Amino acid sequence: MKTLVAHIAAWLFRKMEGAELHLVLRRLRASGQHSIDGSAAFGRRVELRIADGARFEIGAGAQVLHDSWLIAHPGDTLRLEEQVFISQHCTVSGSVRIGRGTLIGGFVTIIDSNHRFDDNERPVREQGGESAPIDIGADVWIGSNVVILPGVSIGDHAVIAANATVTHDIPAWAVAAGTPARPLRDRREGS
Repeated sequence: MKTLVAHIAAWLFRKMEGAELHLVLRRLRASGQHSIDGSAAFGRRVELRIADGARFEIGAGAQVLHDSWLIAHPGDTLRLEEQVFISQHCTVSGSVRIGRGTLIGGFVTIIDSNHRFDDNERPVREQGGESAPIDIGADVWIGSNVVILPGVSIGDHAVIAANATVTHDIPAWAVAAGTPARPLRDRREGS
């Protein structure tokens, strides 16, 4: 009997796991301020933290895998265009545009803000922060464990190698790697 109860409890837990996300999506769609295509798919335990006063747009066929976070603060616009794929355990936060058909590997962090630390007389936590929008073009491949910092623009068709830290703009068609990420070659020129 205990085994049956445990199986039923596990089944109920799996069924309820997506309930909170479903309610959040329903609330966002109903508000009229957000555009979420019905074909967008979200994995288990995806967190949507969309503040009042933020804009949230998800295009047709976009996918966000399990344990990822999408965060928009008041005044932010977070936009995933058509066919964007975000793998597991990713964080996308702030004013971020991710272009059509872009692929993002696991454990990627894309955050449009950072702490200030230039005043040596005050703790970092008291110095506030600054933010700048991030723009990622269409058909970009971003490898696992990449970090993309505020104000960065990545051009269409670029490839960012795994474990890179993108601190400056990357041109279209570039293959970039390293910390900080630097373009190594143009994809149109072969290897």
